[in-house]
Formats: sequence, structure tokens, C-alpha cells
Amino acid sequence: MALRCTLFAALYWVAALAAAADLDAFPHTVDGKLRQVIQLPKAVDESRFMVELVPGKTELVDCNLRSYTAPLKRATLDGWGYPYFVLSELTPGPTTLKACPPGSERRRFVRVRGDDLLLPYNSRLPLVVYVPDGVQLKYRVWRADKNLSDARSE
Repeated sequence: MALRCTLFAALYWVAALAAAADLDAFPHTVDGKLRQVIQLPKAVDESRFMVELVPGKTELVDCNLRSYTAPLKRATLDGWGYPYFVLSELTPGPTTLKACPPGSERRRFVRVRGDDLLLPYNSRLPLVVYVPDGVQLKYRVWRADKNLSDARSE
């Protein structure tokens, strides 16, 4: 039992060192943008999962719905072939124009909306995203159901 625990601990540290070595290949900043890293856990069938990036800012806002837009560009690390992503500067997106009651301001996470924010799940490499200063990066993992439904001919 002690040998099994020792082997497990050794494998854990080797995996941690390998992940750190993969991360060392990425620069800390790209074009003044800060590196954010997501380490995904291993999944049995990773083709059933997707990762949704949710960048944004926590701001004092009124009752109107707000969002930002910013394209996410995929790039490859020269000499390594590792993918990484760069989020452009945020621009204000559409908003509602409701007349808000006085005192309705509160701190809320205002997210970036876009088409390129859903990425394939890959636990073998860290998911590296460079974001502008002041932008928070959150994420959500989506899982597809195992069951497939049949379409009908009509």
C-alpha cells in the first residue's frame, strides 16, 4: 500500500512538472495583454465537452442590460505548435435604454459576447488566453448528452 501511494505521488508530481513545462513555453504577456491559464481535468470522452470562455469586467451598472464585444483570435506558439488565444480590446456592445429608478446601480459582471468563445475541450494542454488589463476571464464547461435523437423525414 505504501508503495502504491509513493508511485501515485510520484506520478502526480511528474504530471505537474510536465504541465508547468508546457506553460513555460508561453510568454507572460503578448502585445501588453496578460496571460490567463485554464487547466482542464482529464475526461473519459473529451469529444463530448466544450469550453466556453466568458471574459468581461465587474462594473457599477444600472438596470440596463449591457455587454462588450471583442474578437478572440487563435494563434500558434512558434516552434512548439501549441495554440493560444488573444482577446482584442473590449468595445461597448448593445445596451437597453430603460429609464432606471434612482439608486438601482449595483456591481455586476458585464460579459463579452461573441461567436468564437466556444472552444474544444483538451485536457492535454493548458488553455492559454491573453486578455487586456482589467479584464477578468471566467469559463464554463459544456457537456453533450450521450444519447442521440433521430431526426424525422417530413
